[in-house]
Amino acid sequence: MSLFSIVVSSVVLILWVVICWRMIMPLKARPVTKIALAGLLLLGLGMHHITRLYVHEGLPVEVPAVIRWCGYLSFGFLFLLAPFLFVKETLQLVGRLFTPKKTPVNGARRAFIHNAGNALVLATALPITAFSVAEAFQTPLIKKNILPVKELHPDLQGLTIAHISDLHVGSILDKKWLEPIVQQIETLNADIVVLTGDAIDGQVSRVGKELSVLKRLRAPLGKFFVTGNHEFYSGVDAWVGQMRELDFTVLNNEHTLVQKGNGKMLMAGVWDFHGDRIGQEYASDPFAAKADAPEHDMSLLLAHNPRNVYKAVEAQYDVQLSGHTHGGQYFPWTYAVGLFQQYVSGRYQVGGTVLYVNTGTGFWGPPMRFTVPPEITLHTLERA
Repeated sequence: MSLFSIVVSSVVLILWVVICWRMIMPLKARPVTKIALAGLLLLGLGMHHITRLYVHEGLPVEVPAVIRWCGYLSFGFLFLLAPFLFVKETLQLVGRLFTPKKTPVNGARRAFIHNAGNALVLATALPITAFSVAEAFQTPLIKKNILPVKELHPDLQGLTIAHISDLHVGSILDKKWLEPIVQQIETLNADIVVLTGDAIDGQVSRVGKELSVLKRLRAPLGKFFVTGNHEFYSGVDAWVGQMRELDFTVLNNEHTLVQKGNGKMLMAGVWDFHGDRIGQEYASDPFAAKADAPEHDMSLLLAHNPRNVYKAVEAQYDVQLSGHTHGGQYFPWTYAVGLFQQYVSGRYQVGGTVLYVNTGTGFWGPPMRFTVPPEITLHTLERA
């Protein structure tokens, strides 16, 4: 089991203990009922642990979809419930601190307020969970975005790029889900199709067949792929080979020239931002991706993680397209993600580079999205 899995499982166990202590134990119910509730939640989280081993670490046993659904929903609900419980507990603590010390303690009243607060937390978290699941499976929004480029060659004016990211096929999402996504992309008739990493959750031997529909995608000027962190979790070299079999040009600190009329665009791509954790040969390097580049009118970098933009600015790329953040995926983590990523969603101007962060076409882990719908971006180049 990886260090990341150990950390996630430890955090989940701690949260389970807190919820048992602060929400289940104070209930006015028989002990057997409390034990059953705690056990049911633990069972769901145990299913999540098994699912993680299956999806990310190649557990050699088929895990039924119902277990994966129960596991991920338990995990998602727990991490949705925890922030609301924290706010409620903080408000209760503040209330006690400002209660005059001479005021007699009314145990029954305190217990009632505590349980009423817990009921309010549940009444908030449960509907949000339901709405989040519905939003995760809605038809992706087509977001139209202009990419302004200084001194853009006239023949590149109006060039379109269909941009998808973070499909995460293999945990819950499969070929059946991906088929209409491909149909949507086909209707855009884009000049270029790009997939900026995290196409999958799982190894090629299990998930490869689920991506076969991507081979059908066609674009006049090509379709391109760069690795995300999840390709590294699941055998990056095998996935690079698989994406090439699906007719994607995979750019690993490499570039190629895309030409429309007399306009020339340098299309470059890098390994995932943390690829060097596997080995230095996988280090993400925007400078290397541009090395020995032929004459071109503009340059575009595909990089899964938006953090590559700082080096992209130094290397003087005109545009960077990224994913990775999911926009936080579901409330309230839509706000917390900003603590870890400066660029979370949409278009930014960073120095001389235009950065666009796609919030994801699929979802990671829990089948939940809230206030951040799935996205397919249609970029259009325009002269700034």
